[in-house]
Amino acid sequence: MIQLVCATSEELGPFPGLELGLGSVLVAAKLASHLERTRPDAVLIVGTAGSLPGGPPVGSVVAAKRIGFSPGVAAMGLGYVPKPPPPIFCDPTLVAALALPEVDVLTVGAVTTDSVLVGRLSDGWDCEQMEAYGAAIACQQAKIPFAAVYSVANLCGPEAHRQWLAHVSEARDALHQALAPMTSEFLPS
Repeated sequence: MIQLVCATSEELGPFPGLELGLGSVLVAAKLASHLERTRPDAVLIVGTAGSLPGGPPVGSVVAAKRIGFSPGVAAMGLGYVPKPPPPIFCDPTLVAALALPEVDVLTVGAVTTDSVLVGRLSDGWDCEQMEAYGAAIACQQAKIPFAAVYSVANLCGPEAHRQWLAHVSEARDALHQALAPMTSEFLPS
């Protein structure tokens, strides 16, 4: 069985799954505890993401092939991380089975609204998301295959929140439509 997880229940739509909450730390803690008890065959996290410059357009649905983590203060040169966490690659078999465009997703602590920070975060990354790395690290530690699917609800930058509010409903609909064909194949019903 593949365990479907998300930050908020609205992201699940009609599909059964586990709501973990907002933010990478909370997701990592809750998912690690859940994985220890249930040991699913794999985990698929779903939700919305913001597109970094050169990333996918608003309204698209994508699969993560690689997930990274960035504390914004380090990207801005306002602090440093002595040993930054390495990117985590999603399970290539799961990603291929999703048959969606593949992107690199950077986990950040908050929606990026500063133009300078957006430019610095976009170096090598296509989208930003707030929970992906937490789920990826929990799965990596538990040795459980992992993949992520996101619908793009906004462009990162000063208008990110306004765009997210304007497009989140359509983004979630697009996500649910992309997940629908997968339910009989590998999501629990």
